[in-house]
Amino acid sequence: MRRRRQARWVWLVWAGWALGPIAHGDGALPNARVLGVSESVLNYCGPRDPTAAHRLRQKIEQLVQGASAQQLAEVRNSDEYRKAYDSVVDFAAKIDEHNVKRFCAETPR
Repeated sequence: MRRRRQARWVWLVWAGWALGPIAHGDGALPNARVLGVSESVLNYCGPRDPTAAHRLRQKIEQLVQGASAQQLAEVRNSDEYRKAYDSVVDFAAKIDEHNVKRFCAETPR
């Protein structure tokens, strides 16, 4: 059961990465849910896996490209962003330390 939950989160994060650039391709605001998940995973994996953190930073840069600081602040202050960010925080708190590297490594490239 726990493995399925972890696999589902990895898939959701991957789907967010895959769809994020499509949703933001025309200069529109970045998707709040995708950005929230992405930044939360970065916050979690950053100190634990520098290679994964580097990949995540690059993806986030692509996601927010073209958005102004004000637009990003609006997105980050939205309920959708906060819920997505917090859901990853809640999930990550349950990851066994032996699986941390795997979780971070399986974030999309």
